[in-house]
Formats: sequence, C-alpha cells, structure tokens
Amino acid sequence: MKRTMKNKLIIGLFITGLILFGWMNLFYLPEKENLQAEEMLRQLDPETHDFSKVLVYENLYMGNNSNNAHLFQSLPLQNYLNGFEQDPDRFLLIVNYKDLSDVSPRQVQQSVIYNTTAAFVLIKNLEQIELRLPNETFLVNRSNVESVLGNLDELLDPLLFEKEVQQRLKTEEIKDWFDQYLQVSKEG
Repeated sequence: MKRTMKNKLIIGLFITGLILFGWMNLFYLPEKENLQAEEMLRQLDPETHDFSKVLVYENLYMGNNSNNAHLFQSLPLQNYLNGFEQDPDRFLLIVNYKDLSDVSPRQVQQSVIYNTTAAFVLIKNLEQIELRLPNETFLVNRSNVESVLGNLDELLDPLLFEKEVQQRLKTEEIKDWFDQYLQVSKEG
C-alpha cells in the first residue's frame, strides 16, 4: 500500500514536471527571447536607444581601447562596426563602419549625432571622432558638439540626454544640426 502511494506521488511529480517543462519551452522562454529581441532592436535605433545602458562606459581618458570598443558596440550602428583606431596625440578616436547601404540616410545622420554625442559625454578627454564609412568620412569635434548642446557633463543624466538629444532627433529637421556637428569628406 505504501509502495503504491509512493509510485503515485512519483508519477504525479513527473507529470507536473513535464507540464512545467512544456510551459517553459512553449510560452515562457519564447516570450523572454522575443522581449530580448525587441530590446536589441530598440538599442539599434537612435530614437529608442537606452542611454542609461552605456553609462558604465564613462571614462576620463580616451586611451582605454576596450572601454571605447564596448561603448560603440552598445550604440546604434553597432552591427556595422568594422574596427577602431586611436590617435592619442590628437585625442582622436576613429571608428570604421561596413557598408551602410541598407540604412536610411536620416538614420545614419541620427546615429552620427547620437553616437558622437554619447562618446563625448562619456569619454572626458576625447576631442575628435572620425566615423569612416565606405564612401565618406565624418569628423566631429567636441567643440562643435558643445556649441550645439552646451555643457556635455549635464547630459550624463539619462532623462536630460533623452530630452536634449533623442527627442530632438525624433522631432526636428536634423540636417542643420548634422552640419553644425561635422565636416564631411567624400572619398573617391
């Protein structure tokens, strides 16, 4: 009699385990994966990127190559990165990108503004960023960014960054802003 009760308990626990296993695999894990995929897509777009997630890359010095790489691997256009270079004598960070032909020109401009602003806010002694695309190069100076946005240290507050950068990227015509930020050179 005790053995039968023990067997029923084991079978009951086994069936409960199978039901929970099935629920996890059919509902919980796919939903979690979908949420992660949606979050990843939001992180690729300058209008929806969560700036608070890159605050961990704040650094006084641009010489920390690993920090710089991780920062740009966490910003929009991260899936197009093609390497980094640094010129410490000029306090210049060079970011190389692969072909962006499947990205709209507006999103490229938004990403240039967003990424360079984020880098200047987070890396204190960085003075220039050169973004090299296959057919053009954008050179952005800290002084240009400061002339548009003022004191960059204030933008460490994610809510202020969202207001002053992201909201403007969503609502404003950004060509003038883009032009104030940089110098463009077409490569032949």
